[in-house]
Amino acid sequence: MRARSSPSLASLLWDVVRVGVRSFWQSKANPARSFLLKQQALSVLGLPLNATPQQIKRRYRQLAMRYHPDRGGDPRQMQRVIEAYNILMKELSPHSNRA
Repeated sequence: MRARSSPSLASLLWDVVRVGVRSFWQSKANPARSFLLKQQALSVLGLPLNATPQQIKRRYRQLAMRYHPDRGGDPRQMQRVIEAYNILMKELSPHSNRA
């Protein structure tokens, strides 16, 4: 039987970098992640990148009328609409923790 060799320093450093990059990407401090979330949320609502808060609210209400389960709509689609609306409103909030 051959003894298992210990990982090289380069391998250990690469693991540290990989974990650090993954943590940063998943953190809220990453501006690219924030932009992608906003872009996806606007896409769910069918709005352009420069949508105003009034447009977001109006579109949310339209989609809520269409997808609300009490009106025979799709509950999963309604949940997506709610999540998209919450993401956008949180970003537009004057009390958000954006830099």
